[in-house]
Amino acid sequence: MITLRFTEAAEEDIAFSVSPLLEAVHSWHVLTDPGHHALHVPWVRRCRRLPAALRRRIREHGFVVADYIPAFFESRASGHDADFADQLAAVRALPPALLAAELAQTLIDTTRHTGHDLVADPATRDAVLTEYRQSDPGRAARLDGILTDPLPVLNDALAVLEDYWSAAFADEWERIEPSLYESIARAGSRIAHQGLFPMLRTLAPQIRIDPGRRTLRLDRPHDHDITVTRERPVTFTASHYVWPHVRVTCDNPWPLRITYPALPLAPARPTSQEDILTALRALAAAPRLQIVTRLAAQSRSTQELATLLGLSASVTSRHLHQLTKAGLTTTRREGYYVLYTLNPARLDQIATALTSLTPRPAD
Repeated sequence: MITLRFTEAAEEDIAFSVSPLLEAVHSWHVLTDPGHHALHVPWVRRCRRLPAALRRRIREHGFVVADYIPAFFESRASGHDADFADQLAAVRALPPALLAAELAQTLIDTTRHTGHDLVADPATRDAVLTEYRQSDPGRAARLDGILTDPLPVLNDALAVLEDYWSAAFADEWERIEPSLYESIARAGSRIAHQGLFPMLRTLAPQIRIDPGRRTLRLDRPHDHDITVTRERPVTFTASHYVWPHVRVTCDNPWPLRITYPALPLAPARPTSQEDILTALRALAAAPRLQIVTRLAAQSRSTQELATLLGLSASVTSRHLHQLTKAGLTTTRREGYYVLYTLNPARLDQIATALTSLTPRPAD
């Protein structure tokens, strides 16, 4: 479990960014396993038109991004003035030992060792290489080569990325970059109007928020408990192609980062009048408006809401059912309890639809 703890001044300890290099890498990851990325099938199909030689190189070097994505791709990912070439240059300037550790991590079982273990401890390196020589000689040879000199593998991977960018992804980045910045602007607006924790709750379902304890938690196979401070801030990087993952970087020496799926991932379905009426009917009762107000701060169970509102659990449940049916709330189970969460995207959808009804001044 990864736990981030926020101070009272948390708004000053966070930042947002986008990264052309990181986005190109995530889109390459999509190509390594298209079946796991259903929302990105259009991109997979477009890439079938790439030159055959480039497609072959993308496959051959796909191990670099197929599972673990090396943190060195995040070099200068927080620099809003850094373009794709700047970020590639920052990767090439990193120390070889750091590159070796991150590339090795793409080939090993990270539940047992890390790439940094293999670089720092010759005994661990020898043990892992011996094991792989027996079970997977090809992987052992590649891993040994990386640990001896990571630059040939790195240069090959970056050359593939440069050609991939030129042939296809530069145009794709131009298309999606505005929507990523729009996602950041929306997050900033939520923080300004509602506070940090209501905003964090909207980023991805995998992120668990506890405003009372001022924590953000993500299920991961390793444990980290980190206090976010001015000296160690966290950057939230908006991404189109990271979906369905939420990627976390929290190991030294890398800056603390959460890369999350930016919405919308697909063109929004037009809101019909019936959609608007359903939502407005659901909101048109004082108890349900009170529920929405309570859920804007944090997720709650039926029993919690009943106590806060002074209603019976059965009455509260009926109100929640109507809100959920209208898409205004979502549910998730934690142990014995079903928690209800406000769906800000649905509220925004209704608000946008209502705003569009306003007559525009004549020219």
